[in-house]
Amino acid sequence: MTEQKPEKKVVGRTIAIALGIICLVLVIGLVGAIADYTSMVSSRDNTISSQNSHIATNNNTISSLNSQVLNLTEIVNVQQNEGWFAYEDVTQPANSSTNLTFLANYTGYVAVWIAQLSTPNTYVRVIYSANTIYGKLNYDNQIPVSVRNTTVLFPILPASIEIRVGNTGTYLNEPATELIAITFYY
Repeated sequence: MTEQKPEKKVVGRTIAIALGIICLVLVIGLVGAIADYTSMVSSRDNTISSQNSHIATNNNTISSLNSQVLNLTEIVNVQQNEGWFAYEDVTQPANSSTNLTFLANYTGYVAVWIAQLSTPNTYVRVIYSANTIYGKLNYDNQIPVSVRNTTVLFPILPASIEIRVGNTGTYLNEPATELIAITFYY
């Protein structure tokens, strides 16, 4: 019986070594799996971050395009305006005019408001030449204004626009003065 004890020690030692080797293999496999998993998670995080950046860029592009669409829709519906001349006095000698030039980039209309005038012989004249698909269109229209707080409207095509505010004569040949404002609607 004494001889069997050493066999049990050898068998026990062999089992312990085998179990140790198995544990070591399992630990190495676990470390490898954790390293692989960490690499996969990191790769996925980078992909998610890249996609989030791409989505943010696309959202900014969409927002910018929506803003452009709104702006162009307002232009098509003539809902935008630009002040060309803001409530200023213009004075000219009898039988003359003050000539103002503006650039219209869109089709629309111009409103000339005569707030005050010193003569009932005042007029507003709009002159321009615009290119169309049928050739040059020449526009020249004059509207008389005899009372204050009057607004006159003129159609506008994209062109250099000349607006004349003048008079056909004043009382006692004194200079005429008008308080005017000009707004372009497009």
